[in-house]
Amino acid sequence: MFCPVCNGIQSLHERCSSCAGAIVDCGRLTDLTGPYAPYEQIEGEPLLSDVRMQDSSSCKHLLYCSTCKQTTEISVTEW
Repeated sequence: MFCPVCNGIQSLHERCSSCAGAIVDCGRLTDLTGPYAPYEQIEGEPLLSDVRMQDSSSCKHLLYCSTCKQTTEISVTEW
């Protein structure tokens, strides 16, 4: 299984829940765990939380709203 957003097949078109402004996809949440995390294999990643263990067919992305300066997470269903 793979994430269609990480692989450039699909893009996120979400709006901020606070101000309805455009938000930016900052990539996989797991990429923020260390300086070399974006270059490590996905299969070798440690599980970050129980939610990740329960929902192994999704890829969590971090979203940022530049208007109200808020971040949020979204789960992208893997194919």
